[in-house]
Amino acid sequence: MDARSTSPSVKPEGAPHLRNLRPAYLYPRDAKRPVPTSFDDGIDGVPVFEPTMEQFVDFYAFCQAIDAWGMHSGIVKIVPPQEWIDALPPLQPNDDAPPTHASLDHVRIKHAITQHFLPAGPGKWTQTNVTRAKPLDAKQWSDLCQSPAQRGPPMSRIQRQVAAAAAAEVAIAHSRQYDTAPAPDLATSGKLTRSGGVGWSTAHRARATASKSTSKEEWHAFDYQHQWLQEALTDAEREAGHTLRAADWDEPTCRAIETEYWRTLNLGQPPMYGADQQGTLFDARTPHWNVGELDSLLSRTLRYALPGVTTPYLYFGMWRASFAWHVEDMDLHSINYIHFGAPKQWYAIRQADRQRFESIMAAAFPADARKCSQFLRHKSFLVSPSFLQSQGVRPLKLVQHAHEFVITYPYGYHAGYNLGFNCAESVNFALPSWIELGRVAAYCRCPLAQESVHFDVNEFWPRATTKEAPPPRKKDVGKAPAPASKLSACILCPNDADDTLVPIPAEAVRVLAQVPAAKASCEASARPYRAHQLCACFLPETWIAPGPPAVVQGAEHIDRARWVLKCQVCAVAHAKHGAKIQCTKGKCPRAAHVSCALQESSGWFVDICAPDVADILEGTHSPADSEERAVVLCRGHNPLRRAQAAEERDEALRKQVLALPRPSVVRLKTHGAIWSTQLWDVDEAQRTVVVDASPHDAAAGRLSVPWTHLVWDAPAALPRQQPMAKKRRVHCALDAMEASGCGAALAQP
Repeated sequence: MDARSTSPSVKPEGAPHLRNLRPAYLYPRDAKRPVPTSFDDGIDGVPVFEPTMEQFVDFYAFCQAIDAWGMHSGIVKIVPPQEWIDALPPLQPNDDAPPTHASLDHVRIKHAITQHFLPAGPGKWTQTNVTRAKPLDAKQWSDLCQSPAQRGPPMSRIQRQVAAAAAAEVAIAHSRQYDTAPAPDLATSGKLTRSGGVGWSTAHRARATASKSTSKEEWHAFDYQHQWLQEALTDAEREAGHTLRAADWDEPTCRAIETEYWRTLNLGQPPMYGADQQGTLFDARTPHWNVGELDSLLSRTLRYALPGVTTPYLYFGMWRASFAWHVEDMDLHSINYIHFGAPKQWYAIRQADRQRFESIMAAAFPADARKCSQFLRHKSFLVSPSFLQSQGVRPLKLVQHAHEFVITYPYGYHAGYNLGFNCAESVNFALPSWIELGRVAAYCRCPLAQESVHFDVNEFWPRATTKEAPPPRKKDVGKAPAPASKLSACILCPNDADDTLVPIPAEAVRVLAQVPAAKASCEASARPYRAHQLCACFLPETWIAPGPPAVVQGAEHIDRARWVLKCQVCAVAHAKHGAKIQCTKGKCPRAAHVSCALQESSGWFVDICAPDVADILEGTHSPADSEERAVVLCRGHNPLRRAQAAEERDEALRKQVLALPRPSVVRLKTHGAIWSTQLWDVDEAQRTVVVDASPHDAAAGRLSVPWTHLVWDAPAALPRQQPMAKKRRVHCALDAMEASGCGAALAQP
């Protein structure tokens, strides 16, 4: 059958065992919070489903039955029936097993990444990944996770912190009872220490950096399911024979570990992540919920494989190995299963909070947001839950343990990290409800995209045919269409930028209506009045209040002069619309709309810079305690633009010199005089030309002169040369920016 004619299945309304399916509880558990009977009751946690084997056996039907829940919470967890877990085949290497059976010794972590987290402000980090070329197997990865430089905090210290917090809660509750009974002794919870007292021993170093292959004996002795428990023991506890159980990682303990994660995120040895490794640890012995061969709308329809989308990826984690905030490619569903090892901490954003979250992230990382409207798909930006809560968005939290599934949903942003050595498997899938979302799914088009996947949804699921437009009338044939009076969507600029529009309060609009120049912009804008979030972020008087709902604040305080300035970039007809920003270099009078200045073709520079970089760019000197600030440089004062223009002039000159015939008569300017001579050769490496020393005496020999001394018949053929003193200042500024480490943040014009 042709894939294009395949019609998606409908929801299994007729299956009695899947009707009215609801979660067993919401994570985190709270005895005082009743489980909602439907998603309309409001979701104040992550739905956790514990299906029976009868409900669990059909993945496609089960996911359709719970789809409405996930489209409200952004994420759900499924705890499989114990009988399904007991039937899973072991992954221990077996010499007698056929090659089709999944085994750990068949897996190689070929392209692990080292994750560097750079602080970008309170509660904000940017993530940079450095690929490691040396491949590892699962046993070597486990040894690396146990090294003192990579393992997590000791469980004994975490348990003391949990006990101290519990004792403090009891003490607070006791103090409110006004009872004369003695309060609990907080000292019984143990003394808190900063570390487990472990060192970087030679044995651990050898184990972490060993390059030899794992022997059969080591594979058979490798307890892959419980090895991760050793990471949470100190050296002394391990030598004393102490043991831990997976049940020790309960909700209070994971909350304490969460605090440790955010406290030490960018401290110590950077973590490594064996992410996006093609492969599966499922085989034909697992017929139900086999992530390697998942029943999905994609697998039923697509005629080709998309790695990570229709074919699974393996993920080998360690303590602090993180995945930044993102949504799935094409806004698809995704499923994640932990085969073995430590838990995984998840954060999720409800679909209802999606736009507010995007506005918060754009305001938190404005330079990246202006370079790419889909910058969150780069998977390079982390913000803490406390930061999001301070901005008015409370993310949902979830801890996933081994043999549990987590499903993420369209428009559900998610992030998280691993608590230790583990192995997870993930793949994308789709349900019939996704098709209309996939038609309008955005994707990253910039060079920073990490192999972003995109395909034409209409090719496989065509839209229903629509009624064709009637033919034009005879009297309208050949007649030019009347110009449409288009109102601007943004009150601050005339452009249809690919950016979120945020409403402006009615009180601010009433104030602006009293300002003549602002009144004209209001009348030329569509109602309700809104502004691009980047326009509001870069104007000094305005900012985005997270809400709910997110609104533009400070619009009524915009300087009146901003409304009458003319934009130097956009068309004359729109030059006066909206409010403009001015070049911050000295007393430069040039101005432009924010959206116009952010266009690469404008040649303007707009960014949030550290004080030392801003001082270099603007030629100023800021106090030592200054904070980062917005820098706006026009085309003439943008050092990157000037450097690029100089390179373009040099390249144009090089091409023109190389195109000269040899020999030929050329003109040179030396010592203030212009004279004609014979050109014999061009030295491109030295950027010189070889000419006759004297045009009248061939015996005088030849000399080499810089080709910048050539005089051209058409001076307009080359752009005007920049004075050398200015060039030196430009290169000095660029060198200083590169030395400060901020050069990568500057946008190329």
